[in-house]
Amino acid sequence: MTQVKVCRIDEIPPGEAKQFYLGENEILVINLSGRYFCLAARCTHAGAPLVEGEIIEDVLICPWHGSNFRVTDGSVLKGPAERPLRAYPSVIKGDNLFVEF
Repeated sequence: MTQVKVCRIDEIPPGEAKQFYLGENEILVINLSGRYFCLAARCTHAGAPLVEGEIIEDVLICPWHGSNFRVTDGSVLKGPAERPLRAYPSVIKGDNLFVEF
């Protein structure tokens, strides 16, 4: 696997998300109380930009049709989405977050 720097960890406040473009990949980074999770940035149902969604505890809610995804692993908790979001392994080195492809 290749590790690619995404951002500095201080760029994403707790409880918030930020979208990044890494080559052909759109990555959504979510900070849950200092734990960082990297997911595909588009809903698997209709392609909504999940950066515009809402985060409640560990659930990401799609802004278009209300699908619910678990932030920690991308699994679907509530449709209409049927397929999970791709979850990318990540690691913090110093003050930087890296994602693995």
